[in-house]
Amino acid sequence: MDLKRAISTWSRERPKRWIVTVSAGLLVALAVILSVVSLAAAAAPSFPDVPPSHPYYTAITDLAGRGVISGYVNGDFGPGDPVIRQQGAKMLVLAGGYPVSESDISPFMDVQVGGPTTLFPDNYIAVAAEHHLTVGKTATLFDPYANITRYQVVTMVVRMIIDLQPDLLVMPPSNFVATGGWGNDPLHGANAAVAEFNGLLAGLDLAALDPYGNMSRGETAQVLHNALLLLHPVTTTSSSTTSTASSTSTSGSTSSTTTSSSTTTSIPASTTTTVPSQSIPTDYAVAGLEQNSVVVTVHDQFGNPLPNVDVYLTSTKLEGDNLTLMSNVHAGKTDINGNVGYTWGQTTPGAWGVEQVTATAGTASKIVRIVQWVYDDRPTDFISAAAGQQKITVKAAGPLDLVRLWNGDVVSGYLGPAGNSLGSGTYVASSGVIFSVGLTWMSGQVFYVGAASTNTDDEPNWMYNLVP
Repeated sequence: MDLKRAISTWSRERPKRWIVTVSAGLLVALAVILSVVSLAAAAAPSFPDVPPSHPYYTAITDLAGRGVISGYVNGDFGPGDPVIRQQGAKMLVLAGGYPVSESDISPFMDVQVGGPTTLFPDNYIAVAAEHHLTVGKTATLFDPYANITRYQVVTMVVRMIIDLQPDLLVMPPSNFVATGGWGNDPLHGANAAVAEFNGLLAGLDLAALDPYGNMSRGETAQVLHNALLLLHPVTTTSSSTTSTASSTSTSGSTSSTTTSSSTTTSIPASTTTTVPSQSIPTDYAVAGLEQNSVVVTVHDQFGNPLPNVDVYLTSTKLEGDNLTLMSNVHAGKTDINGNVGYTWGQTTPGAWGVEQVTATAGTASKIVRIVQWVYDDRPTDFISAAAGQQKITVKAAGPLDLVRLWNGDVVSGYLGPAGNSLGSGTYVASSGVIFSVGLTWMSGQVFYVGAASTNTDDEPNWMYNLVP
């Protein structure tokens, strides 16, 4: 299914852009920088009611540093306060980097005109409406002071990403089930599923939050922070070596350093690159049923994107059995923004474990993803829960079974591997374990069991099943 049609009819075609490649006659060797979805903390004002221990501290301080959000006159931020519609429109426009001026006229009669001294609220709302990020209650009414719901924010953020980078979001597989019923709404459910699958809802307790409820300032900051992390990966600092190259021009003109040819960008062999350590994105996927995707960005030492560069992926096993690993797999060539995406999966029955993926472009390499492949135990049914029940059963496994949980392991139930535990119990080798969870299972719902296991004990950390 076409993502733009499936999510929103508001997306628009972008003008075609020519790929520009660097010719072989460059005088300065380029240091290649590989970046993935990561966001450096910017200098930002601090808020007394948002301490470092606050769950949305990173998102709030990042957006405040970017000027997307601000606090109250008393210095507080009010992370739990609701967001009204006109505030949400402004935050979205600022996060998307859209230009705003007095020439942007709001089509809604109930939106106050700020006048020549401020662009808020009418000019921001006009831009949001122009790019179809938000729509009014009617063609002429916006309802600017009504609280905005979580579903509405999620839909607007998905529309924003499609408007800015139409091919960035990945459509979830047909068997993907959004956490906590977030994908069930006929209007917003598809957007919520896409948002969760692409990491836009990371940091939110989806199992506990009502998608129809009012979205708080802190939650909105978290989703916009995730969107910026996806839209604008931050490059790391790299050292470079300057070298002298021949002044002979391959294009016949000594003043020309670029060409619209499809020739791959040349990366001089004398380039030296150092990549400082940083957190590595970790994803969860069900082996044999789900796929994982990574977007790698290639920049030079000045932060400029390098188009048409070949990127290769290699993976290693940190733990597990039957994993199919990548060995110098060609992910493709970078686009005009220096980005290239790649999607892969595990097809071997019974595969499970931790896969670490490294991207290479020229002489630069970087670990770009760690994937926890969840073991699909459904053929052997080691775990089960029935619709209408509030308990999970983890059955005892025999000595020849792949799932060899240790006696005394603490296992927990989850709606998604990266979510919060819904309940836990201690596994007994002879009888398994039954424990209660904080919700009633629905037919067709996905659930997971995570065992208290490390990445060095050669035991599966996760198992997966569906409520029959």
